[in-house]
Amino acid sequence: MTINSSKNLSDIVAEYIRDKIIKMEYKPGDKIVESKISKELNISQSPTREALRILERNMLVELIPRKGAYVTELIEAHIESLYEILSELLVLVGKKCIKNYDADAFKQAEVAIEKAFIAAKENDVDAFYHSVIAFGLSCISGCKDSLLEKVIYELLPTMRRILYLSVSYRQENLSENVDLLKNGKEAIMNRNIERAEDALRKWMKIEKENSIKGLMSGNLLKK
Repeated sequence: MTINSSKNLSDIVAEYIRDKIIKMEYKPGDKIVESKISKELNISQSPTREALRILERNMLVELIPRKGAYVTELIEAHIESLYEILSELLVLVGKKCIKNYDADAFKQAEVAIEKAFIAAKENDVDAFYHSVIAFGLSCISGCKDSLLEKVIYELLPTMRRILYLSVSYRQENLSENVDLLKNGKEAIMNRNIERAEDALRKWMKIEKENSIKGLMSGNLLKK
């Protein structure tokens, strides 16, 4: 593979590695070899090294002196904590969306839900995953709170990793989440804070349970 892009090279390499971590091509505890990545992408090791530093900041990689880079382990207590934090943050996003209604953001959310619905019918994990992410990002954009957005974006790489695992685990039962996303979106549009919060908390509970089940089924979870 050869990269041709105007983007920052280190960011492109980070995205390449991040995608492999999210899709479990690199599993928790796996070593990431700089020279192998550089050869795959036909680049020098310098941008690969910087990409690994980016992923360390994203909490996806651990850099160990004199040993190298390793995919961070997934620990049950950390996953529980992540979902608890995200539940509160996303409920706040819903409240902010109701307060600062943004028609364009809601239009994007509706498009994402439609794509998620189609993906769920076809059991298309990748398309469903990307549609859910698009839905979430449109809601975050619509809340019009730059500080809240920044906090969530710090957690987003880890959330993407866990979400993909959850979606993959229940590949043949994705429609339940589409219904919850629709309920949440409609509640926000109707200015119904309680209904929006209920839908978001149910969605996060399902994601947490399936993430943990998926990890346990693959013997990838550390207690």
